[in-house]
Amino acid sequence: MKKTTSFLTLFLIFGCKLFSQDAPQYVTTNPSLKNMLIEEFTGRNCHACPEGHMLANRLMRENPGRLFLINIHEALAPDSYPNFKTQDGKTLTNTIGIGYVPSGLVNREPGDMSIGWWEGNIYELSDDVAVCNIAGNVIVDEVTRNAKITVEIFYTSDSDFNLNYLTIAMTQDSVWGSQNYGESNPEQYVDGNYCHMHTLRDIITPTWGEAISPTKAGTLIRKTYNYEIPKIIGDPNGVKVNLDHLHFIAFVSDNMDYGISFPLQNVAQLPYLLGTQEAVFPYIDKIEQRNESVCSSNKTFTLNMMNRGLDELTSIKMQMEIDNGDVFEYEWSGKIASYETEKIEFDMEVPVEEHKIDFKIVEANGVTFSSSKSLISTNDDLDMLSLKGKTDEITIEIMQDRNGHETTWQLLDDNDNIVASGGPYEYYFGQVSATELHTVTVDVSAEQCLKFVINDMVGNGICCDVGDGYYRIIDGYGNVVIDGDGDFGYQASHNLYSREGNAVQEMKSEESYNIYPNPAKETLTIEGKSMKQIVIYNTTGQIVKKIDCNEDVININIEEFTAGIYLLNITDEKGHIVTKKISITK
Repeated sequence: MKKTTSFLTLFLIFGCKLFSQDAPQYVTTNPSLKNMLIEEFTGRNCHACPEGHMLANRLMRENPGRLFLINIHEALAPDSYPNFKTQDGKTLTNTIGIGYVPSGLVNREPGDMSIGWWEGNIYELSDDVAVCNIAGNVIVDEVTRNAKITVEIFYTSDSDFNLNYLTIAMTQDSVWGSQNYGESNPEQYVDGNYCHMHTLRDIITPTWGEAISPTKAGTLIRKTYNYEIPKIIGDPNGVKVNLDHLHFIAFVSDNMDYGISFPLQNVAQLPYLLGTQEAVFPYIDKIEQRNESVCSSNKTFTLNMMNRGLDELTSIKMQMEIDNGDVFEYEWSGKIASYETEKIEFDMEVPVEEHKIDFKIVEANGVTFSSSKSLISTNDDLDMLSLKGKTDEITIEIMQDRNGHETTWQLLDDNDNIVASGGPYEYYFGQVSATELHTVTVDVSAEQCLKFVINDMVGNGICCDVGDGYYRIIDGYGNVVIDGDGDFGYQASHNLYSREGNAVQEMKSEESYNIYPNPAKETLTIEGKSMKQIVIYNTTGQIVKKIDCNEDVININIEEFTAGIYLLNITDEKGHIVTKKISITK
């Protein structure tokens, strides 16, 4: 399925040049390490293929920005929906000679195609210096579906061949459909449906790439393609091509032999931007949250702001609406060129626990505009570490499962400095399940904000079929503050605050309390039964208010409090204590 304009036509119409001494717009001219590509041969009727998907996903996570995936469906790929078969996929499968699935090549290096060799091949290639660097971008008009693809290749050293071959492939994520034994890959399997990722939809150049030259050090090659993205690919039972889930992968192969271009010199995923024909069209592509402090409700948000319009963006007004009704306003001014992306960063107060925040663009370039993107923001509660003095020892227990080599943990201070860490631990080869306890004592100072993070490299925690693992944090009085089971997936984290004196962590009240609003400005309301005393502390451990009570609803005037995080201890009639974190804004 080739809908790309031929290179000769592009050369005549757009003045595209194979060899140019112009300054690079996208590609770096510095030598760099070689990136890698797994071309995975797979199929929906293949019972072992979800295992291959899971392994490839893990390897990609372990090599961020260095490893890319293309899933090619031909063998054991039925014509029922979703039909991922393409002529390119058939050509690749037949010419390479795929005898079984799952299988695949790493950078088209000759050798065993079994999935068990991928990790070792990646390790061997990861330190190689690339002959050339690749960069560029893809801009798509979402109305016409026309993609303008720009690729730059810069040779930092001489290639061994006078001709190399540039290939541009389009893949698609998040296509739901059937998959034999899909449940064996739980990260892509939900309620009997499988989420297919990295599927090859089309190769925009010739299947084995387009010849490029010269290939000597210092050469800059720039190529531009116009490509109309089909609405559906596949016949019969074709799959819609969703513009929001596409990736464009460009790679340069060394030589053409036996009808195949191999091995790969370098690989890159081209940045992808949806554009419009509107004059003003800002678009929030991605939102990230960063905590200023684990003891603070003030969070830093970074927005990838795309200019999908034709005019330069110079001003944006935004409103952030939190699900509790609070609205935060922000105004930005600067310059974002048409079809470019810039990062916008600002701080705002977020209530404790989990909340939905709607990031709304209400004005752009002085013109009313309406666009929004939502984020679930998590502002974790604090767990109290009680210390017998200004400094004290706490204990961290890690009960590993059989796969201890997958487990690591860190205790971080408020500046993300590592206070203590552990793992990876031993792998008990040949045992069905195994556990081993690791105990670490850590010196902690009072009035310290800390964060405990435990990670599992594969995403199955430290539990279940390979050993019943867990993790615990015990304070200076022997209170078990954190008692985590091993079923946490890839990561679990806890925010901690150390304080001199026993907070009686082991005596959790059976009562539940409703505390609102949070954050609060003037009045804080606490509802619940059996309340006998309420004590409010600041984050330095000082008592700022103490209230004796015997009512089910308590209203507290907080107008004199300064903005920040406070800790609330509620004691019930049995002497049990519940500790909560509250935010006060002004």
